[in-house]
Amino acid sequence: MLKNQLKLIVLKKLEEKSLSGYDLIKEIYNSTGSWKPSFGSMYPLLKELHSTNLVTFKITNRKKVYSITSLGRKTLKETLAASQNVIDTMAREFKMMANICNPNERKHLDTLIHKIHADKIMFGGVTDEMDRFQRIVITLMTKGKFQSKEKDIKRILNDTINKLKKL
Repeated sequence: MLKNQLKLIVLKKLEEKSLSGYDLIKEIYNSTGSWKPSFGSMYPLLKELHSTNLVTFKITNRKKVYSITSLGRKTLKETLAASQNVIDTMAREFKMMANICNPNERKHLDTLIHKIHADKIMFGGVTDEMDRFQRIVITLMTKGKFQSKEKDIKRILNDTINKLKKL
C-alpha cells in the first residue's frame, strides 16, 4: 500500500481513538479483512507523524500509545477533502468506461461507482494493482488516447474479465 494511504488510514484510526502501533496494525487488518501493514512500514510512519507533530504518544504499560494532534486533525480534514476529489474523478472515469461495456458489465460498474461514493470500496490485497489500473485509465483519457484505442481497451478488459471469471 502506498505510504500516503497508510498515513491517511492511521490518522483516521487515531481520530477515533488512541492506539499503539501494534493495535493500529490489528485495527487496519480487522477493517480491511485482508491487508495487514508491516511493522517495517507502521513504525517508521508513526515516527514521521510524531516528528511532524501530527501525533503525540504516551507510554502506557511499556507501550507507546499514539493520539492525533490538532494539526493532525487539520491535516486529515484537508487530505480527506483532496481524497474526495480523487473519488469523484474515479467515479467519473468508471462512468466513462460504462460506455464501452455491455449491460451486465455496466450494472457491475454502477454498483462499483455507488460503493466508491459510499466510501465502501476495499480491494484488500490488490489495492496497488487497482491503483495502477486507475492511473493508466486516467492517463489514457487525459492524453486523448482512450477513444482511439477503444477496441484494444475492450479486448484487454474482456480478456481480463474472462480470466477473473475462471477464478
